[in-house]
This record gives sequence, C-alpha cells and structure tokens, in this order.
Amino acid sequence: MIRLLLCFLLPSVLGTVAMAAEPLPLSAPFWREPAFLKAFTGSYEIESRIEPTVTSAESEILVQVQKLMATEKRAEALRLLEQSALLPNSAALQFNRGNLLFEEGKLENAITAYEAAIKMYPSFRRAHRNLALSILRKDSVSKALPPLLEAIRLGDQDGLTYGLLGYCRLQEERWASALQAYRMALLMEPDSVEWKSGLAQCLQHLDQDEEAVALLDEVIEARPDQASYAMVQAGIYMSMDRHESAIAALDLPRRLGTLDGEGLLLLAELHLRAGREHLSIPLVTAAFARSPLPPPARILATLRSATNLAAWPLARDLEKQAFLHAPADSSAYRVDLLREQARIDLASGENVERGLKTLRELVAARPDDGASLVILGQQLAKTGAGEEAELLFLRAAKSEEAAFEAWFELVRLRVEQRRYEAAIAALDNALGIRKSEDLSRYREALAGLIDAAK
Repeated sequence: MIRLLLCFLLPSVLGTVAMAAEPLPLSAPFWREPAFLKAFTGSYEIESRIEPTVTSAESEILVQVQKLMATEKRAEALRLLEQSALLPNSAALQFNRGNLLFEEGKLENAITAYEAAIKMYPSFRRAHRNLALSILRKDSVSKALPPLLEAIRLGDQDGLTYGLLGYCRLQEERWASALQAYRMALLMEPDSVEWKSGLAQCLQHLDQDEEAVALLDEVIEARPDQASYAMVQAGIYMSMDRHESAIAALDLPRRLGTLDGEGLLLLAELHLRAGREHLSIPLVTAAFARSPLPPPARILATLRSATNLAAWPLARDLEKQAFLHAPADSSAYRVDLLREQARIDLASGENVERGLKTLRELVAARPDDGASLVILGQQLAKTGAGEEAELLFLRAAKSEEAAFEAWFELVRLRVEQRRYEAAIAALDNALGIRKSEDLSRYREALAGLIDAAK
C-alpha cells in the first residue's frame, strides 16, 4: 500500500507546473494610440500656473513653431528652435525641442533637452513626465521611475502618467503597487488596452485569476492580432487547471496566423496533455518553421511533457528538431537536450545502452549535474543496482536545482527496500525544501507503518 501511494504521489509532486508569464513590454501600438498621442501632443500647450513664464520673444518663436508643425514641417520647426539664440537659457524652448526630438525618434537628444529644461526650471512638471517617456521608450525602467514619480509629486494626475507608473512597478514585480497605479490610470482612460493588460497581469500574480481572465477577454477583443495577450491568458487558465480554455485562448491567434513558435509549442503540449497527440505533431512542425524559433525553455518543457506522457513519436520529432536548430554556441542548451534524449532512450526502451552512456558522460564531464545524476540513479534503481543508485541520489541532493527530486527518489528507493526509517529521514529533507500536504500525509503513513511493526 505504501509503495502504491508513493507511485500516485509522484506525478502530483513533480509534474509540470504552469508558471506566471514574464511581464509584457509596452506594445508597439501603444506609441501610436490616440490616447497616447493626445496626451503627448497636449504637452505642447503652455500651463502657465506650474511652468516657466514665457517671454514675448519666446512666445514669438513658439508661435512660428506651431505654424510649421500645423503643416507637418517638423524638421523646419526643430531647426528654428535649435538656431535660436534664446535656446540655451529657455526652459520652454528646450522642452519643445525635446518634444520634437521625441517625435522624430531621437531619444538621446530628447532626453538631453528635457534635462536641460528641468535644470533651468526644476518644477517643470511636463518636462519630468516627458523625460520619463523618453527613457521608457529606450526600455530603461529603473531610470524612468524617478522623473515619473517627480511628475506625480508635482501634481500630474494624467492617466498616461499613472499607467506608465503601473508599467514600471510591473516590471519591478511589485504587483500590488502596479495594481493601484493601473486602477488610477483606468479611472481616467477606461478604454486603454495597455492599462487593462497591465492590470490583468497584476491580478494574475495576486491570484485573482477570474478577474484577470475577464479583463484579458476585453484586451483580446480589442487586439485579436496581438498573440502575447492570448499567451498570458492561456498561462492563467493553465494555473486554474482549465486546459481546454487555454487551448481555446491560443487557437484564435493560431487561426489568425499570429501565434509564434513558442505559442505553437505550448498549444502542442496542451493538446498532448488532453490526449490529442495527432493535433500536436503538425503544431510542432509549424513551430520550428517560424522565425524566430521557439525559445529553449519552451522546447525543453514540451519535450519533457512528451517524454512524461510516453508520446514517443512526438518526443523523437521534437528531439530531432531541437538538435537541428540548436545554436552552435549554446553548450548548456545542448547538455539539456542530451539529457532529455537519454531520458527518451531509457523511458521508451528504444536505446537503453545509448541513454546510459550519455548520462555517464554527462556526469563525468559535470560531476555536479544533479538532473543527470537523478535520471541515471532512477535507471540503476530499476535494474536492481540500488546501492549505486543511492550514492547518485545523495550526490544529486547537493545540487540546489535537483535536491528535492533527489531526496524524493531516495524515499522511493528506501521504501522499495523496506528501509522505512531511512525513507522518513529522506522525506524530511524533501519537506524541508518544499512543503507538501500530500507528502506530509505520506510521512504519517510511513510512521504509522513503523509503529505497527514494533
């Protein structure tokens, strides 16, 4: 009974877990959305209560700039500002120069202009906000945060500003702070797809999955061609054990042709888990036909699932494609692939000799390779070489990444050998790494068995 219980426990303890997705970057459409353009172009308007007073000479230049911009002559407007003798001492002109440079995509120069404006007039609120915008567009979240917070301290209550604050906090993985900022942004810009997406990601990380899914439905309806949102939603459904809903979320971008290689492999894995291997195989082929190729982490995750589910044709196809497309300089990735190939060789029984040879070579080259030590130990335990297997598991337990699985395998081995007290000692080590109600109950069962035998 103890042995049977352990066999049932193993998949639930060591099975694949759906992880929360990395925070999404600001999407390309964000910088072209009407709400953003309205907020940004509005910054050309002078707010005399909180900004530097504009002299008549400065005003004359700004009027000329406005006329040139009205006829789409931005280059001439920029040249007019940069040739003005007033520019070095005018916060207002530097600010407008920064705006024009930002629109031209000359972000470094825009940052310099905004910083010059702020140096001349430290409480220039819009200059702080637009400086943060320029820095963010260069993907530097940490540097954008101080001017953004300064703009808010100076009284900026704009939806764009709070939305960007939410984005910065999201990238810092400060979920609760990001949530509050996004909620403020949506009060002022309730239809913003970007802020809804950010809010949904915060809710996901705060375990408010139902609300996150509902928000993402609105986001996907607005941007069905942006597969990244479907990927986030699929990840949430997976964490809720709603795999068919995850499949449905990914199927729309698949039909639209916008699902990338990573998404196609995830969809293949989901179909595989649902017992539809015949649908997984063409998805794998399509995934490796895309550019860029699926990332190594997704390839390995799908390959492991195929091996765990004994889907040998799919596993072999994935293995072949992965080796074929592996970058020449990716030594760590190739080690992972060799290890997975060995797992397939051993689990399928198709090439046990090669599998053992590969694992021994990996362990010889990297004595601290905990994952390879565990797999090799598992195979030796199956063939009755329990003493050697135990030594391998003990070596693997010194590896942080493989320690839990190594202790768990020692529990299994010692139970098979009816060494129940030693099994409990290994189980305590496993529980010290990762708490589990199932394992705690299993420990009680083992202890009861020992007491009954006394």
